[in-house]
Amino acid sequence: HADDVKTTLSAALAIKDTRKPSAAVRRWVTWLCAYTGARVGEITQLRGIDVIEQEGVNVIRITPDAGTVKTGRGRTVPLHEHLIAQGFLTFAASKGDGPLFYNVTKGSPRVSEATNPSKARYVKTREHLAEWVRGLGVNDPEVRPNHAWRHTFKQVAARHGISDGMSDYITGHSPASVARGYGAPTVKDIAEALKKF
Repeated sequence: HADDVKTTLSAALAIKDTRKPSAAVRRWVTWLCAYTGARVGEITQLRGIDVIEQEGVNVIRITPDAGTVKTGRGRTVPLHEHLIAQGFLTFAASKGDGPLFYNVTKGSPRVSEATNPSKARYVKTREHLAEWVRGLGVNDPEVRPNHAWRHTFKQVAARHGISDGMSDYITGHSPASVARGYGAPTVKDIAEALKKF
């Protein structure tokens, strides 16, 4: 599994030209998932308007306004300093307020058919990313390559002393207990925890 992580992140880091959405997805979504534990669809639906500064911290807003969020509740997750050093903020700013990882379609949308329903653009984007990862040689049939980032994040967080409650909030997992669900951590607290990552 560690080899798969290294293979995928190295291949993503090698992508230099992110003008095409397919390249941008490969370059940034894997790293964003690695540092947030977010569901891949939550990242592929990000818009420029969701990359903001809050309390002096650069963050992404994972919000149902952009698409589906499993819990139905949005959350704000600080960007790890390594993402910023890689140039993610510059990339996001270059996209304006719109989608970061796919182009907005012009004209009328495709008609959805009962036997062939249309998929949201961010869902298709997520599927194409999974195909790319499989093409890198990440072929374990027991591992869904895009979803594995959530498990990897939780393992690394636990290894570095990030509390379960903090880790649950960052990844968007429902709290394991009612007590853990009281009060979301502050953006500054999350940013401080992510420095351990």
